[in-house]
Amino acid sequence: MRFLYSLFFVSVFFLFQPVFAQAPKTLPSFTFEEVYQANKFNSDKLPKSGYIVLDFYDPGCGHCQKMGAGIAQHLSKFKNVSFYFISMNDKPYVDGFINMHAKALKSAPNVKFLFDAGTQFIEKFKPSNYPSLYIYDAKTKVLVQHLDGEDDVNKLLKALGITG
Repeated sequence: MRFLYSLFFVSVFFLFQPVFAQAPKTLPSFTFEEVYQANKFNSDKLPKSGYIVLDFYDPGCGHCQKMGAGIAQHLSKFKNVSFYFISMNDKPYVDGFINMHAKALKSAPNVKFLFDAGTQFIEKFKPSNYPSLYIYDAKTKVLVQHLDGEDDVNKLLKALGITG
């Protein structure tokens, strides 16, 4: 009988996970590997002004590809935004994503590609869809908005208060 109760609880938990999962209101600390440099990148290195956008993506995800392409296309509008693209995929997949969909991002000074070798991002941020974008105020580290599964760069621009 205990087994049935446990099975029921686990089933209900996973069924309603998206309802329970919420983006952290304050930016949690983290450490990831940099994809294009042999360094660790931790949250202490984040900028102190402007906006921080954490983009948890999968290189093979169509919505992620469209959002990445949109960000690359409108890169000049994101003057006070620092982007951190975080993936659980190895460098060859990230290279493919960039080369096929978002070439301008690779050399952009306000963009970094990070690698989560474990499940740190999932555990701390609780994303429920790809891409999952978390917009934080860099000064206060407070969540401005969370876009989950969104592929329309115009919604990101609007969330950041960027027009035209």
